[in-house]
Amino acid sequence: MQVFLLSLQLNDLPTIVREHLEVLGPIDHFTLAVNLFILVFSKWFATRYGVIKDKAKSQARLRILHITNLILFITYLIAVVFEIHLGRAISQTFLVILASYLLIHFAEAFILKKYGTSKTIEDFARTTETHTSRTLELFVSFIILTITIVLLINIWGLEDWLQTTSVLGFIALFIFASKEYWAGDFLSGILIISQGHIKRGDVIKIKDEDLTAIVLQINSFQTIVRDLVNQHDIILPNSKLRLTRVDVLKTDLKKGIREFEDFYFGYGSDIIKIKSMLEDAWKKTVDEDLISQQGGFVIANKECGDHGVRWRLAYTLKSPHKLIESGNRIREWAYQLQEKHGLQLATPLTHDLSKTSIKIQKMENG
Repeated sequence: MQVFLLSLQLNDLPTIVREHLEVLGPIDHFTLAVNLFILVFSKWFATRYGVIKDKAKSQARLRILHITNLILFITYLIAVVFEIHLGRAISQTFLVILASYLLIHFAEAFILKKYGTSKTIEDFARTTETHTSRTLELFVSFIILTITIVLLINIWGLEDWLQTTSVLGFIALFIFASKEYWAGDFLSGILIISQGHIKRGDVIKIKDEDLTAIVLQINSFQTIVRDLVNQHDIILPNSKLRLTRVDVLKTDLKKGIREFEDFYFGYGSDIIKIKSMLEDAWKKTVDEDLISQQGGFVIANKECGDHGVRWRLAYTLKSPHKLIESGNRIREWAYQLQEKHGLQLATPLTHDLSKTSIKIQKMENG
């Protein structure tokens, strides 16, 4: 008799299970399938992240993922056992949370791979974070979390509650009132970082600020540079770099980075002497290992002004970091060599006072 009852119960088991599973709708089954997929491949996700991050952070990510999977399975198990009909909101909430988690995970991995710094320690290569990657990670995570919160608000129908409590109005007012202080610099920082035209270690020239400096850091709202002249660290708003002209001293040309110095000579100065003097100044600076001999030089008449002629000596830098020192030495050598070549670098005379006008001035002065 007991065997018969046991056999009967086993035969009815599929029917009982099917009846209990009917409390779950199509979206619930889809959520369970996604959760099962993530659970099976969770170690693969964490391993790929571990190549970039350290082992401790990788394990922490894996634990968070497993806890989320466990909570979801327990929730649906309780619903099946006690035949509790779960609302669509619960399944949709789980889906949104899982999707946002995966999006943040893969976005961080992609950003670190593209903008991180590769280091090799004991024959093991690892990509570490930089200021650029960290800024982009924060920005992408903020966007994904904002979208997640908006979706959850719509899923649970909390729009009326938010309107009643004026939460959205307060947030919107705060963002609108403060956007002039942060929005321009923040968006400019994202554009500068993503475009990659200006990077850490680059030498830049900002003519409006009369500044030549090395880029030290590019942060979310500001860029820190070091002035090559006085070695001061200067903080520039990112919007300044985006809205003004910035010369980045780097090039893909094999000859290197070109720079020039201008010199003024009076009319009547011998052209051969001018070219010879500037060439000698270039050679002296090459001997000091400040500029490149391979890049050569160019001497040209750039302007015939009202009171003098402007000549330009163009040369190639060995290193953009020696820009200021190279220019100083070329000007010093030109000054030292002017007498040897029978030239004068003094400012040309702009006007001549006649003897009569001088006498009149003396009489007026008493």
